[in-house]
Amino acid sequence: MRWVTDEVGRRWAAERVGRTSGLIPIKKKKGNFPEPQDIVRFTCESDAAENLREVATRAGLFEQLTDSELRALLNIAPKAP
Repeated sequence: MRWVTDEVGRRWAAERVGRTSGLIPIKKKKGNFPEPQDIVRFTCESDAAENLREVATRAGLFEQLTDSELRALLNIAPKAP
C-alpha cells in the first residue's frame, strides 16, 4: 500500500487489488494479444464520504510509480460503484 495526497489535501491509500487477464480489442489485429493490467484502488482515508476509485495501469508498474504519477492516476480514476 502507498499513500498519496490530492490537490485539496485529502489523504488516499493506493493499493494494487488485482490484475486483468488482458482487454480484448474491438477490432481484431493479427498477432496482437491483449496485455494484462494491474487494477489500482484508491481509498480516501481523510474523508469517508469520498467513494472508492479504481483505475487500470500497465502490469507490474505499481511499485515503480512516482508520487506524481500515482497522483495523476488518482485524478483520472473513475469512482467505483
